[in-house]
Amino acid sequence: MCEQLEFKMSDGLVIRGQIEGNLNSDNLIVMLHSGGYDRHERGVKDITKDENGNRKITYYNNEGNYDYLTNLLKHDYAILRIDQRNHGKSGKNINIDKLNEALTTLNVSSEDIDKIVQAELTRDKQILNELINKYPNIQDILNRPPLKDMSFIKMKDDLKEVMKYLPQKVGKEFTSVDYVGTCMGTVVAGLYLSEAKDSKANSLTLFSPLYTFDYSFINPPKEAEFLTKKKQTVASGKQFRLGNAVEGKSTLKEIETISQDFIQNIANLNIPIFCIQGYNDILVPQKVQNEIFKELIDYREKNHISDTYYAEIEGVHCLYDAIFPSVLEASMFIESTKPKIKHY
Repeated sequence: MCEQLEFKMSDGLVIRGQIEGNLNSDNLIVMLHSGGYDRHERGVKDITKDENGNRKITYYNNEGNYDYLTNLLKHDYAILRIDQRNHGKSGKNINIDKLNEALTTLNVSSEDIDKIVQAELTRDKQILNELINKYPNIQDILNRPPLKDMSFIKMKDDLKEVMKYLPQKVGKEFTSVDYVGTCMGTVVAGLYLSEAKDSKANSLTLFSPLYTFDYSFINPPKEAEFLTKKKQTVASGKQFRLGNAVEGKSTLKEIETISQDFIQNIANLNIPIFCIQGYNDILVPQKVQNEIFKELIDYREKNHISDTYYAEIEGVHCLYDAIFPSVLEASMFIESTKPKIKHY
């Protein structure tokens, strides 16, 4: 059974997702995807054109990585997967002021501008298409609207609202919650758990966690060409877009702030943690991440905090290059924590 869910955030943006598996279970798993993807966590390997010039997408796996993981756990758990803001079927994280200014310049009425803003926040394609038919000259800007810089804190707030309203959406409370994150999703989960002090939190699974903040955002080394290009783009005042993940100056400023105590907050989470990543990960390099988790494990052992496990698998990205050993190990870890509930 799979039930589609919709949550309206305090700023009007709609978060969409689904809950599936054993809905009679008291144990919930929440899965948070990486930047640029959606609730299925289906990685794009290559984008080419066919003989007719049409766009052709090649994926790493036939299904999404989270679909595989869900299939392993759905008999014993209820599983919640959401599209984070600006991803999948959730609302666009639009810059309302810039969109308003651009549409006014194109002679769109104030009433229709309000309709467009609401349609972008809720991803109402029918309304958007109707307005494009009325104003053909706005098609380009609606296909690529001005967006706010990505904010991990805002996505954390979204998760907070989702978890607040989930019981009334599904008609029940859960007694334990296991969290799973990939890359961007690992930061959102970490921020949420550090702030929420959720007594129902039972475990945290991390696929290629983006905890190498200094390397990935603040001071990327010259040899990391993708990362240095990203920083240069942002430093020039432009936004860096990778799919639906849009980083700008405020993203970098936010990272510089949260990175100061982020790892320490993770270290103090009194729930079992499992981290798994690829040997040849460029964005999250093995050496840097290994050092972070060695210190984290040593601290947690010294202070008698819950167990922490760290595993590495051959490949660039553990999920895309080694899907089955990765999801099998993750599912066994999650099942090993059931039904214990660790309290802060």
